Amino acid sequence: ARICRINDVEVDFTGEYSTLIVIQKDKPGVVTYITKCLSDQDVNIAFMRLFRESKEIQLILSLNRWLLPENIAEEIGKSPNVSDVMIIQL
Repeated sequence: ARICRINDVEVDFTGEYSTLIVIQKDKPGVVTYITKCLSDQDVNIAFMRLFRESKEIQLILSLNRWLLPENIAEEIGKSPNVSDVMIIQL
């Protein structure tokens, strides 16, 4: 499977890896916060891409782990600069 569009934003990723999609504000330190949440749970990033849409960013992370920790979306969503977290696991 190849996903090319999410909410009218052009993206490009496949279902080869578990994928985390984060909608975030375009502010310093947000990507660092997200990657630290992943690192703290021993989740490694295979690929990472940012897609800008006005003042928000869609961050797409393909991860080297089939099953992600159950609380990872909740942990990332604690940031006031994160508006949505979606997980795609096949």
